[in-house]
Amino acid sequence: MIETEKFAQAIRDAGADWADAERQVAIAEAGEKKTNAKLMLTAQIEHGCKTVAAQSTWADQQDAMEDARIQKGVAKGLLAAAKSNYLAAEVSFKTWQTIQASTRMEKRVYGS
Repeated sequence: MIETEKFAQAIRDAGADWADAERQVAIAEAGEKKTNAKLMLTAQIEHGCKTVAAQSTWADQQDAMEDARIQKGVAKGLLAAAKSNYLAAEVSFKTWQTIQASTRMEKRVYGS
């Protein structure tokens, strides 16, 4: 029973990491949108960019926008890692389950 709990805890931990990574992606996406909005407003007020395209182009050229996009990419990478860790924990448990079932079947067939 202890082995089963170990696998269950690994899956719970991986699920918590996944949830945290999802939260970080949401925060990074919100930060990117906020940075973009601020920079587009700056482009309009301080640099005279009248069209949305001009404002967007100016915002894209700024280091703050690049940093916000990098943070979003990092968060998405952590999310992918968390998902794969969760799947690995599930596969590990299913492998253990299969081994246990095979052992029980062998005991029935060979009468050990």
